Amino acid sequence: MGMNCSKCGTLLPAQAEYCPSCGAPRSEFDHFVREAERAVYQAFEDGRTALDAAARELQPTFDKAVQVLRPAVEAVGKATREVAAAVQPAAEKTVKVAQDVANRTVEVVKPPVTKVRQRTSHAVERIRQKFRGT
Repeated sequence: MGMNCSKCGTLLPAQAEYCPSCGAPRSEFDHFVREAERAVYQAFEDGRTALDAAARELQPTFDKAVQVLRPAVEAVGKATREVAAAVQPAAEKTVKVAQDVANRTVEVVKPPVTKVRQRTSHAVERIRQKFRGT
């Protein structure tokens, strides 16, 4: 990308020592470029310094917020543990009742299912015998 003359705006050839339109020496352009680079660097440094200062100013506020919120967070943790402790016996009882219902259901359903399975097995065996005998 070429550089333009700061006086007249003409695009300077890469090797030109002077502007072909107005005759301004290239060294002025190089100086202008260096000054622009310095200005950008200085703006960056000023921004970094300002951000550092803002962070230092905000740190006490952040620390205070942590101090204020810590008891609330601890209280929520304690309440959560208390609720879990209170709910655990009911949850265990619910699991036991569900297991008892499942066991009783199996006890009631198992004999008829076994009987049907036996009858089905006998029927299947008779059908096989009929086909073998035929």
